[in-house]
Amino acid sequence: MPTIHFLREQLDVDCPAGAILRDVALDAGVELYGLKGKLGNCGGCGQCSTCFVAVAGQDEDTCLTPRTAPEQRFLKRRPLNWRLACQAVIRDSLVVVTRPQVGWPGGDQALAAAVNAMPVNAMPSTQASPRQDSEPDDPDAPDDGDGLENGDEAGER
Repeated sequence: MPTIHFLREQLDVDCPAGAILRDVALDAGVELYGLKGKLGNCGGCGQCSTCFVAVAGQDEDTCLTPRTAPEQRFLKRRPLNWRLACQAVIRDSLVVVTRPQVGWPGGDQALAAAVNAMPVNAMPSTQASPRQDSEPDDPDAPDDGDGLENGDEAGER
């Protein structure tokens, strides 16, 4: 049975393989949404992009199903380890950071430490460290530290 470690919340949740990450988070009382997400989320249909999370600890092909078409569209300029929780079907244990756009001082180190602390049987032998984030598309674009391009909010296109 996969275990999902919600890093910000310091919460471990066991769930069956095949469960949708959004459902597991909400059932466990994990807050996926900021204010805009609470007001404008689509209820898990993959239409609003407000439930995105960062995942690590497993090879994407092993722990979650591949990105869906809505994820490809909404997350094309985001790090490779960001997923829409409503579209991600769980296959194996992983670490999840909710609301990664908010930023978190020391978050990258905490994520790496959480991945390293995962039980050995939860880590595939092909990957012993978290995935690296992709480089931004425009290295000259100003960065205000929130993980989003200026004027770009989740769900606003």
